[in-house]
Amino acid sequence: MPHNLTKKKTFSGKISVSLSLSKMNTKIFPLQFLYFLWISIIIQQCWSSFVSSPSSVIDPSKVKQISTKPRAYVYEGFLTGLECDHLISLAKSELKRSAVADNLSGKSKLSEVRTSSGMFIPKGKDPIVVGIEDKISTWTFLPKENGEDIQVLRYEPGQKYEPHFDYFVDKVNIARGGHRVATVLLYLTDVAKGGETVFPSAEVSTRRKVSATNSDLSECGRKGVAVKPRRGDALLFFSLHPNALPDQSSLHAGCPVIEGEKWSATKWIHVDSFDKNLTAGGNCTDSNESCEKWAALGECTKNREYMVGSPELPGYCRRSCKMREFKPQQHLLKWTLCVSVSKRIEKERERGRIQRQHKGMEVGQMQRRLLDYTKTLFMEGFLDGQFLQLQQLQDESNPGFVVEVVSLFFDDSERLLNDLTWALDQPSVDFGRVDSHVHQLKGSSSSIAAQRIKNASLAFRNFCEEQNVEACHRCLQQIKQEYYLARNNLETLFRLEQQIVAAGGSNSHAGNGFLMILNCRKESA
Repeated sequence: MPHNLTKKKTFSGKISVSLSLSKMNTKIFPLQFLYFLWISIIIQQCWSSFVSSPSSVIDPSKVKQISTKPRAYVYEGFLTGLECDHLISLAKSELKRSAVADNLSGKSKLSEVRTSSGMFIPKGKDPIVVGIEDKISTWTFLPKENGEDIQVLRYEPGQKYEPHFDYFVDKVNIARGGHRVATVLLYLTDVAKGGETVFPSAEVSTRRKVSATNSDLSECGRKGVAVKPRRGDALLFFSLHPNALPDQSSLHAGCPVIEGEKWSATKWIHVDSFDKNLTAGGNCTDSNESCEKWAALGECTKNREYMVGSPELPGYCRRSCKMREFKPQQHLLKWTLCVSVSKRIEKERERGRIQRQHKGMEVGQMQRRLLDYTKTLFMEGFLDGQFLQLQQLQDESNPGFVVEVVSLFFDDSERLLNDLTWALDQPSVDFGRVDSHVHQLKGSSSSIAAQRIKNASLAFRNFCEEQNVEACHRCLQQIKQEYYLARNNLETLFRLEQQIVAAGGSNSHAGNGFLMILNCRKESA
């Protein structure tokens, strides 16, 4: 090393490279001087990024809780400037229109609910990405293997993400890693105005709510607990309660960007390993400690969908059912049972009788759970007698009638909410058109008995008559919240019904339960 270039290691582990300008003849060695200066800067930046990745740099004093319901925290300065720039540079050339998960099929689809552009970065892309993954795991106390790849997003002016939940309501996405238990949002740039992450249903103290509502926030950001994007900051919130039930207060939205450009990165973390490749040969595992007992009771044949699954959606007890994969000449997956559990069941009639009793008890418990959940929806105003009439119109010739009607309601409501948002954002609001949209929304909600949406729509129409723009905006946000809650609750109801049918039960008990609830309500009235 030249005598005028010194290198020393600091207590923090950083390499400090210094140049003695007085000893260097810059007139004789101008190129060497510039070269060493450039190298010293690169070494300093790269080493700073490297030593900032280990868990030792997590500083709890930089974390503040912004909400108790949901549990939400902000870490100030979680990422370095170099890390922010690196994620943006990796994403710029590969951005595509962001999609959302369909709540019934689980498949990705484009939607006006989400208008950003994004891409995913593999966990082992490079040392900087690996370091960021390590920091996220250390801060959240959740395994790296439970997380999806980091998704980098870009929001241009006007782009947003409507209120939504990060936990799933479909079976397809839950099959890999289970529910999303937590989300980490990394803010890669500052945003001049707008772009906040807002929790419209969050519960916080009055003092904290007042301090969060300030002039720096957009109108959208003032409608709940909001986090303003600041370069390097990170937001962590949990979508599930500690008892693993979905937390409906985790409803959140990405406010429209008004000025500037918003770059962020999202890390979704599941309750189980997301990296586990269930379709890989040799990975014959059980996902439940009771799998061996269930297999002995004949569940491998009686409840094949859950225990064994299919090539597209593997089951949870493949090891106990002794599943193996074969690849024939056509290169198609062929799944077989190495041990015939059904023969054992035939020889052990007594055990089969116990199994049937056990299964009957399970179905009964599921039906009681469905009845209790339905009663709750009636009491909270999400359902009424109109929904019962839809149930009665459904028969064996059209078993999916109710789901079809509700799916149409979801599609129509989403379109009407987008139309309402656009109409109210115009410089000159056409209240006649706004009232027409609200009237359609009220009518469609009446067809599926979403009483709370219907009530909010009635209040909305009153403000339309008064031509009160500010009040109409407030009503629109309330309707959106009620819509997302109703959608989530109805999808949960359908999922419970599907589980009963899959277990060999019937929905007739649910219909009788609806009648009982209605009779009780009439008597109390």
